[in-house]
Amino acid sequence: MKIGILSMQKVDNYGSVLQAYSLKKMIETLGHQVEFIDIKRGEDENLNAQCKKLSSYSADKDKSWVACQMLRAINKLSNIEAERIYDKFRLNELHIKRNTNNSIYDVCTIGSDEVFNCLQSSKWGFDSQLFGNVKNAKRVITYAACCGSTKEEDLSEELRQAIITAMSNLDAISVRDENTEKFVRTLIGRESVYNLDPVAVGDFSAEIQSSNVNGKLPKRYCIVYSYQERISDKETISAIRNYCKKYNLVPIAPFGRQKWIKAQKMLAPFELLKAFMNAECIITDTFHGTIFGAKFGKKMAVIIKDSNRNKLEDLIDRLGIEEHVVTDIDELENILSVELDRDRIDKVLENARKNTFQYLEENL
Repeated sequence: MKIGILSMQKVDNYGSVLQAYSLKKMIETLGHQVEFIDIKRGEDENLNAQCKKLSSYSADKDKSWVACQMLRAINKLSNIEAERIYDKFRLNELHIKRNTNNSIYDVCTIGSDEVFNCLQSSKWGFDSQLFGNVKNAKRVITYAACCGSTKEEDLSEELRQAIITAMSNLDAISVRDENTEKFVRTLIGRESVYNLDPVAVGDFSAEIQSSNVNGKLPKRYCIVYSYQERISDKETISAIRNYCKKYNLVPIAPFGRQKWIKAQKMLAPFELLKAFMNAECIITDTFHGTIFGAKFGKKMAVIIKDSNRNKLEDLIDRLGIEEHVVTDIDELENILSVELDRDRIDKVLENARKNTFQYLEENL
C-alpha cells in the first residue's frame, strides 16, 4: 500500500527528523511504499490567531524586543550549518521533495512528535490535517501522537469543536503519553493505544556503525543536549562545569547553542547517535535527548522543566529511569555516578518495538 506520513519532518531538530526516518523505515519493513506529507498552514485565520494567542509557552516572552532581535540574529547565523545538515538528511534519507506531495494515499499516519500541540506559536497555526482531516487519504491513523503542553481545558470552544470534527476521521489512535491519552479521551470519548516514539523503538544499528565521528569530537566529553540557551541559570552551569572539570571532560553542545559552552560542533543525525554512544555522560532537559541517552548512553542526568513536564515524566516512567532525574542540581554528580541499566532498558524497548509492529500491522 501507499502510506503517507504527516509529521514534523521539516522541523530542524534531530528528534523530529530521526523519528520521521524511523517510522518510515519500520513501515517500509512491512512492505509498504512511504512518502511524507507536508504540514500546511491552517485555512481558518481566526483559529490560527487563537492558537498563537493561547500559546502556553514562548521562549521569547520574558525577553525585551532588543534582546529578542539580537538572539534571532545570532541564531540565524549559527543555524546556517544546521539547516544544511538537516536539508541533506531530508533529501538523502527521507527522500523529501521541496513541494508538498498531493498524492492519494491508502493510509495516512499522523505522527509521531507533537502533532496535536496546537497551542504553540507555529508557522502553520491550526492545521486540521494534524488531527485527522486528511482529504487525500482513504484511511487515517495516528502513531505515538503527542499534544505536548496543550491541554483540553486550555482550548477555546472554537478550537475544541474543530479538533473534535477532525478527529472523527481517525480510524485508529496511538499516543505516546498519558496527557495525550487524556486529551483524546476527553474530547472524543475514545481509547488510545500507547506506543513509544519511533526513535525509541527503531533500529539504528547499521546507520550508527557506518557513521564516523573521528576528529569531530574531544576524546572524553559530556553531551549537554538542550534547546538554544535554555540551560542558562548559574547554579546548573556551575554544577556541570565543576563535574566536567573534576572528571576531565569537555562539555559539548551538539544541538542547541549554549553560550557558556565552546564546543558547539554540529553533527549529522546518525553521527549524533554515535556521539551519544561514545559520550562519558549526557545531561539533557529534552524529550528526544532523554531517548537518545537512555537508548545509547552510559550515564545520564535528566533535568525536567515545566514546559515539558507532562511528556518527559511520562517517558521516564515508561523507560524506568527515574533514578536519572535531577531534582536538586547539587545531586548532579551522584546521579551521573549511576550507570544506565542497559539490559533493563533494552528489554523495555524490545517489548515496545513488538507493540509498535503489532499496531502498524493491524491498522495499515
